[in-house]
Amino acid sequence: MNHKTASLLVIMLVGIIGLSLVGCATGPTTTASAKTMPQMLQEAGFQAFPGNTPKQMAYMQNCQKNTLMIHTRGASTVYCYVDQATNTMYHGDEAAYQRLHTLLNSRQQTIREQKIENDPLFWDMWQSSRGLG
Repeated sequence: MNHKTASLLVIMLVGIIGLSLVGCATGPTTTASAKTMPQMLQEAGFQAFPGNTPKQMAYMQNCQKNTLMIHTRGASTVYCYVDQATNTMYHGDEAAYQRLHTLLNSRQQTIREQKIENDPLFWDMWQSSRGLG
C-alpha cells in the first residue's frame, strides 16, 4: 500500500470516528416531550379547579408541594393535587388515581402521598362548589 492510500484511509477512519463521537455527544433524542404533573393528572382523568376565593387560594398555598393528598370522610375519598404555581387543585376519583399510577409507572416516576381524614376545611370549601362526596 502506498503512502497516499494509507494517509487517505487514516483520514477517512478519523472522520468516521469523529462523526460517531459527535453523535454520541448529542445524547438520545426523544419524540415525546416530558409531561408535567398537571398534564399527567389531566390525562389520567383528574379535573382542574382553579382557586376562586382567597380562602381556597390560601388553603392551596399551605398544601405540601408535589404531594397527592388522599382526602377521606366516611365512605367518600377524593384524590387531590395542588399546583401552587397556578393556584389550581386537581380532583380525581379512584379510577383516575389508578390511571395516574399507571402513567407514573410507565415513566418510572413516583409521587409522594399524604392521607388526610376528615379535613373539614377541605370538604367545606370544595364540596358544594365541586359536588364532592
